[in-house]
Formats: sequence, structure tokens, C-alpha cells
Amino acid sequence: MNAIAWKEIKLLVLDFDGVLTDGFVYVDQDGRETVRCSHRDGMGVELIAQKGVKTIVISKQKNKVVEARCRKMAIECHYGIDDKFTLLKKLLGEMGVDARHVCYVGDDVNDVECLRYAGIGVTVTDGAKAAKDAADHVTHARGGEHAVREVCDLICGTT
Repeated sequence: MNAIAWKEIKLLVLDFDGVLTDGFVYVDQDGRETVRCSHRDGMGVELIAQKGVKTIVISKQKNKVVEARCRKMAIECHYGIDDKFTLLKKLLGEMGVDARHVCYVGDDVNDVECLRYAGIGVTVTDGAKAAKDAADHVTHARGGEHAVREVCDLICGTT
């Protein structure tokens, strides 16, 4: 277990589908996809930013809805990423952040390497078994239902 104190987190890295969303997608008759996100998660990201903690999203999802939500939340976004682990290591090197000071929140098998690498690996309560097995912490909330806010509150020390 890599776990360190929540107050030592300098960077929050989030998966998108299943973390910032409930993992479902709405498709209209023209094939346009939309997702449901939590405003409370956005407020949590804003609160940790005030404490100097940066947030980024790394998502396998190729839909521009990821970029649109991240733009609204004013956070860095990398989407359409098949190898999240390699990108995470590259970004940490560029930012000069030690993996011990990273909280990674993911929910599925493609997040396992990142969950194990981060100082605190987190999955949502409805995450895949592989993610739960790799995580240091499991949220009480389901993905898309304020799970990110729960993590942000732990980082802020308000829970």
C-alpha cells in the first residue's frame, strides 16, 4: 500500500467515465452522446484548487464531452488515452510531482496500474473488482454521485 496522508496530496488525477459520471451514456436519435455529471464534484475540485491542489483528467473515452466538462471545471484534460499509466508518469515528470503526492481516482481495469502507482489510489464504491483490489480507499459514493467531492473533502480535511 502506497497510502500517505490526504493532506500531502498535490495532484488529483481523475478518470472520467464511472468517476465523474455514473458510467452511463445517453444517446439521442442522431447518435450524439451526453452524460450526467455532479456540480458538487466541480465545487470539490474548486475547493482543493484553493488549497493549491491541481486536478487533471485522463480518460480512455474519445468523446468530446470529456473535454467540454473539463473546460467548464477549468481543469486539464487528456482524453482518448489508451495507456493511462505511461501518460501519468510522463505528466508527473513534466510537473515535477512525485507519485507519492498523487491521488488517482479510477473505476476499472484500465486504471489499476495508476491506482497502484499513486500515493493514494481511490476507486468508487461501484468500481470494478480489479480497481477495488488495487485501491487504497473506496468511496462511499458511486461514480457520478458526488464521489469526487468525497475525495476532495478528504484532501481538504473537511470530512
